[in-house]
Amino acid sequence: MTAPATPNEVALQLARLAGELGDVVRMLEFADREATEKRAAADLAFSRAFLVAAGSVDARKHTAVVDTHQQRLDADVAEAAVRHLRRRIDAVKTRIDVGRSYGAAIRAELNLTQAGVD
Repeated sequence: MTAPATPNEVALQLARLAGELGDVVRMLEFADREATEKRAAADLAFSRAFLVAAGSVDARKHTAVVDTHQQRLDADVAEAAVRHLRRRIDAVKTRIDVGRSYGAAIRAELNLTQAGVD
């Protein structure tokens, strides 16, 4: 992709980035809710498994860990997706900041050119 050459092209690129940011924020909202629900389901499954297990407290705990491994893994993966989306949001914000700086540089160059300065 080539860099925008005019202030209008910069503005269009910034508008696209703002749209992308909005999309990722909506994805984060969904992922955050899903991660919260999966963590709660994993915690509940662990408690239920612990309560029905037999043996010492330590044995019951480890039985519950084994029995609820998949739910815990699902919750961990969902939380990783939330972290990834937050990093994506930060990256888009950085791209927006770079675009603003680039746009300012183009405007300054155009002003100098219009003033007859080379």
